[in-house]
Amino acid sequence: MAGITIEEDCFAPRRTVFVEYSGPDPFAFAREFAKILRPIFEVGTSHCGEPRWMWDWTGDPIQLYLHWVVDKRVSRFSTLWFSIRVVGFKSKARNEGNFRMEVEPVLRHKFDSNNWFLKGLWWIYWYLAYSKMRRAMIEMCRDFAFRFINTIKGMYKLGTLVEEKYAEK
Repeated sequence: MAGITIEEDCFAPRRTVFVEYSGPDPFAFAREFAKILRPIFEVGTSHCGEPRWMWDWTGDPIQLYLHWVVDKRVSRFSTLWFSIRVVGFKSKARNEGNFRMEVEPVLRHKFDSNNWFLKGLWWIYWYLAYSKMRRAMIEMCRDFAFRFINTIKGMYKLGTLVEEKYAEK
C-alpha cells in the first residue's frame, strides 16, 4: 500500500550522539540493558529488542557488539524509534576495557493510503495542526534519548550530557 513516510532526526543537525568509556567493567550495562530500557523509554517488552548481539570470547580482548532497538508509539501516525549500537573491548586478565555507544533517535510519521483525496486531506491536517504536535514529539524524543544517555553516564560516573548549542552564522 502506497503512502507517505517522513523520518526526522531528533538530534538535528547531528544524527547521533556517542558515549565513550574506558575503565573497569565496561560491559556492566550489557547485563542490565533490558532492565534499563523499558523504564526509561516507558515501553513494554514487545517494543524493545536486540536484533544483533555478538560476543567474541575466543581472543583477548573480548569483543562485544550490541544493537538494541526501541519503538514507542506516540500517535496514530507517529512513532519514536531509537537505535542503540555498542562496540566494546574488555581484557580477560584485568577486567578493564572500553566501549563506544551510539544513540540514534528518529521520529517517524507514516500515513498509508492509496486514495489521492485522503492524502490531500492528510497534508492539510499536517500543515494546520500536526506540525505543532510534531515539534512537541521531537522534544519528547530528545528528552527520552538524553534520559537514557544520562543513565548510562551515571552508571559509569561520567557526568551528565550537556546539550551543545549551535551558533547561527
